[in-house]
Amino acid sequence: MIAFEDVTKRYPGEVVAVDGLSFVAPTGLLTVLVGPSGCGKTTSLRMINRLVQPTSGTIRLGNEPTSDMDEAILRRRIGYVIQHAGLFPHRTVLDNIATTARLNGISKAQARIIAFDLLERVGLSPDFAGRYPWQLSGGQQQRVGVARALASSPKFMLMDEPFSAVDPIVRTQLQDEFLRLQKEMGKTIIMVTHDIDEALKLGDQVAVLRVGGKLAQIATPQELLTRPADEFVANFVGRDRGYRYLGFVGTAGKLAANKEPTAKLGDTPETARAASRDRWLLVTNERGEPIGWTEPSGLRAPITMGDINLSGTFAALSGSLRQLLDAALSSPSRRGVIVGDDGRFVGCVTLPDLLVLMDQTADASAPSREVRHAL
Repeated sequence: MIAFEDVTKRYPGEVVAVDGLSFVAPTGLLTVLVGPSGCGKTTSLRMINRLVQPTSGTIRLGNEPTSDMDEAILRRRIGYVIQHAGLFPHRTVLDNIATTARLNGISKAQARIIAFDLLERVGLSPDFAGRYPWQLSGGQQQRVGVARALASSPKFMLMDEPFSAVDPIVRTQLQDEFLRLQKEMGKTIIMVTHDIDEALKLGDQVAVLRVGGKLAQIATPQELLTRPADEFVANFVGRDRGYRYLGFVGTAGKLAANKEPTAKLGDTPETARAASRDRWLLVTNERGEPIGWTEPSGLRAPITMGDINLSGTFAALSGSLRQLLDAALSSPSRRGVIVGDDGRFVGCVTLPDLLVLMDQTADASAPSREVRHAL
């Protein structure tokens, strides 16, 4: 665990950045610090590895106060991931990753074996090993930064807005990849972000700080959404708390999907019209994976990508009520497309179906990050 015990940081002129902060980041879980600008998020993070020295109070790694540790040894025990990755420009990707292992006394040969393994674990192929940072995209650099932090096999990790410098699509991919890694490795992590949606998605617990570094509330994402401690927390979390909460609610095996008529790319207009039961028809590829919707009445030639409406999203069987609702609302037919773990079409769910389901699961659901649904 990482524990803050009445920690304060004052700067000259009696500027208080962090004020009497106390909380525990439990072992093996991810704790996220969020709050408005000036609330002391990054200052709190940097006090853990003593890049910033606390004015008073105690920070512990396990049961050991960080103030009693040698700074160099302390920092080698902690993986550190920052915005923009901070890679060494003159070193290859493999050597960048191996750096922290080498600093901990691991041989060069073993460090390179560790680096190769981590390269694949963060979703990069071995082809990237010999490249330099300038040859990578922003998202790829962040993956290398995460791998480098993990190379020393730290029990503790600090992450300072690690995904904020990339575009939204890559950011979502990095978040999903990191959740997968954390599930496998179970590190004790404290992360800073300004994005409440990211905090709710990634955090096992979320600490909301006020300006001046005071703790407003620390709770699970579900509790933060359903029981904000006060008006400040309620306003910070946002007005769409109910919709966000659906991301943690499962269907408890009550979902019944409707089988939808489908057509395939290349089908003739006559085939498509014969399959259609109303204005919209779902189009799949040869593997049965949904692509989008088309209007058979307007087809004059075999179905091509130009005939397909791509506005709809798809919800996986392992998704949540929020994902199901988004799939239904984004679909031009207002029928949410559900896919299996293999990406193949399973069925559809309508908005009325979901309203009934939400009413049924409102009290009975046991919220969790991982929810599985039965069709």
